[in-house]
Amino acid sequence: SVAVQTDLGLMVPVVRGACGLGLSGISGEVRHLAGKAKDGKLSATDMIGGTFTISNLGMFGIKQFAAIVNPPQAAILAVGAARKEVVKKADGSGYE
Repeated sequence: SVAVQTDLGLMVPVVRGACGLGLSGISGEVRHLAGKAKDGKLSATDMIGGTFTISNLGMFGIKQFAAIVNPPQAAILAVGAARKEVVKKADGSGYE
């Protein structure tokens, strides 16, 4: 499932068969379902049967947030923004 904010509230449509879609297939299906959600055209079957949700606010520059599980799903992954960080090398010889 993917979390989509709409004027009617948070909608969580299910990406079916994700294990066989590949990255571009999942991306296309997420785009399609998000469009349906924002247009108010999701059906009940679009929203049932999910077990895991991904919520991505990183694309809006949000570094971290607490996502809330939508029952009866088992879990949700909150994805925040990535950042570059200087890290000391394990051998102490400098920084990466």
